[in-house]
Amino acid sequence: MKTIVMTGATSFLGRNLVKTFIKKGYEVFALVRKNSASIHLLPEENERFHLMYGSLENLTCIEDYIKEANYFVHFAWDGSGNAGRANYEIQSKNVWYSMEALKIADRLGCESFWFPGSQAEYGVKHEPISEEMECHPVSEYGKSKLKFGNMAEEFCRDKKIRFIHLRIFSIYGADDRPGTLVDTCVRKFNSGETVQLGNCTQKWNYLYIDDFTDMISRMMEKNIDTGIYNISGVDTRVLREFVTEIYHLSNQTGNYEFGNNIVNPEGTPDLEPVIKKVDRVIGTHKITTFSDGIREIMKRIEEESFV
Repeated sequence: MKTIVMTGATSFLGRNLVKTFIKKGYEVFALVRKNSASIHLLPEENERFHLMYGSLENLTCIEDYIKEANYFVHFAWDGSGNAGRANYEIQSKNVWYSMEALKIADRLGCESFWFPGSQAEYGVKHEPISEEMECHPVSEYGKSKLKFGNMAEEFCRDKKIRFIHLRIFSIYGADDRPGTLVDTCVRKFNSGETVQLGNCTQKWNYLYIDDFTDMISRMMEKNIDTGIYNISGVDTRVLREFVTEIYHLSNQTGNYEFGNNIVNPEGTPDLEPVIKKVDRVIGTHKITTFSDGIREIMKRIEEESFV
């Protein structure tokens, strides 16, 4: 049985990956804060899932729980919200914490280290975005993700560890954090409220959470080579088209208004990702239409209202 060490396990992406890894037969050791409000969203501990109590500030505690592992999946990263993305101090600490995680992965004998980079590393682009494109990040968040990626690539090359740098675009799903555009639109369009939005004329791309976890687990199964991999959906459109689609799928008691001036720490890029590289290494993979994904979110919210 292959073993995965994972940080950031209670995050939206992390907890969904945990469930997929367990289903695929991996043994997972997940680092969580003892006081995390999201621990209850993780599976119960069992022979294939183990909780490790700690934080980014004391990552070495991982070695109290496990002495060797096959893969290290490092999804913990502070300051991912809009305010934190512009904070140099927070983002610089993330680079240091991530290097500590990488050193622990080396001591555990991990064959690969998986890092969730971001589309923010590319900066403001208005053309199709491939992994070979030169990066000019705007926010401290994007700069720090890129900085760690470069440092980690060199470290892993010397240590003969495969470094998998995932440049993740917009993932959505039923249990995402409150306040995302999708979550806000779904809830307000069904409850008689109006959503105030920017112009929403930039290109955007969404990937459903189940498709994301399927993509990552297939990449792991294939033992892919060191490299940067764009992780996104295949449906790129003007952002306001996604908004109006959510509206038409809702009960339409709410409404939306475009045109407000909303500041984005990453500027206003066009997200038009190219995922030919991932397609080459994993072949056919799960694709959920945006409409089906939104219907599933609405169904889950409706079920929660009856609990």
